[in-house]
Amino acid sequence: MNSSDISEDLNVLLARFLDFLYLERNLSLNTVKSYRTDLNLFFAYVESKSRPSLRDVDQNLIIDYFSFARRTGLSHRTISRYLSSIRSFYKFLIDEDVVQKNPAENLNSPKKGINLPEYLTLEEVELLLSMPKENTVLGLRDRTIIELMYSCGLRVSEVVDLKITSADFNSGCILVFGKGKKERFVPFGEKAKKLLDRYIKWARGILLKGRISESLFLNFRGEPLSRKGMWKIIKGYARETGIKKNIKPHILRHSFGTHLVQNGADLRAVQELLGHADISTTQIYTHLDKGTLIDVHRRYHPLESGAVKRQPRPELSDPLRDHLKT
Repeated sequence: MNSSDISEDLNVLLARFLDFLYLERNLSLNTVKSYRTDLNLFFAYVESKSRPSLRDVDQNLIIDYFSFARRTGLSHRTISRYLSSIRSFYKFLIDEDVVQKNPAENLNSPKKGINLPEYLTLEEVELLLSMPKENTVLGLRDRTIIELMYSCGLRVSEVVDLKITSADFNSGCILVFGKGKKERFVPFGEKAKKLLDRYIKWARGILLKGRISESLFLNFRGEPLSRKGMWKIIKGYARETGIKKNIKPHILRHSFGTHLVQNGADLRAVQELLGHADISTTQIYTHLDKGTLIDVHRRYHPLESGAVKRQPRPELSDPLRDHLKT
C-alpha cells in the first residue's frame, strides 16, 4: 500500500468505511453521504499535492487544507465537520491496520463564531403564506406545507416523512420523526388544522389520481413529495414575495424558534418542540436584533433611562484648566 496510488486505496477503503457507518454505527443515509462528500473533497486536495499514499497525509497537510478551506469562505462549522470526517476515517483505518497514526488526532476544531440564524419577521411570514392560492390544488397543498412548517417548526425531512395518519385532529398534534428517528408530538395551530383538513379532504384525493399512498404530501403525479420538490416550492414563493433575505425551507423552523423565545416561551419547552437533543442548540434562538438591544439599553440602563440623575460637571477654574491642557 505504500507505493499504491491514493485513489486506488480510497475507492475500496472509503466504501468499507461508509458501510461501517451505515451498518454498524447505524448513521442515517444523509449523514453517510455527508461523510463521503467531505472525504472526497479532502482527498481531491491531497492528490493535488502529489501525495501517493494515505500514509503520506500528515498533520501539516490537513492544516494547509483547512487554511485553503477558510480562504474559499467556508464557515467554522463546515471546517469542523470536515475535521471530524477526516479524524473518523483515519480512526477506522487504524482499526483496520491500514495506517498506524491518525494525522487529525491532535488537531482542534476551529473556534466557532456565533452564527445567528436568519429568520423572518411575523409580517414576512404572513407575506410568504399569502403567496400560494388556496383555491387551487397545488396552492392549497403549498399553503398547508408552509403553515405547518412554521406552526410546528418542522425540518424539510420531517415534512417529507409525514404520513396521512401522522396528524391527530382530536388532540391537535402531529407525530414527527426527527433525527435518529426520534419521535415527538408537536401541537399545530388552528390555521394549520383547518388547512390540513381541507387539503386531506379535497386536494390530496385529486393529487392521488386513484393511487394509494401513505405519504401526506404528494407531487402533481401523485407520488410522495421529495426534499428537492419541497425546496423548489419554498424558493419559488420566496422569489414572489420580493423579500431580500435568503429564504430556504429551514428559515421557517428558525422563525418558529425565534418567535416563541421572543414571546417568552420556556427554553426547555422550545427544545422539546424542535426535537433538539441538547438545549445548547436551542439557546441560539435567544438572540435579539440590534434594534431590540438598543431599545432595552435605553429603557433599562440607569443612566440612559433617567433612573439615576447625572450631576453637572463642576466648572474648572482657569488655572486648573490651563494645567490640565499641559
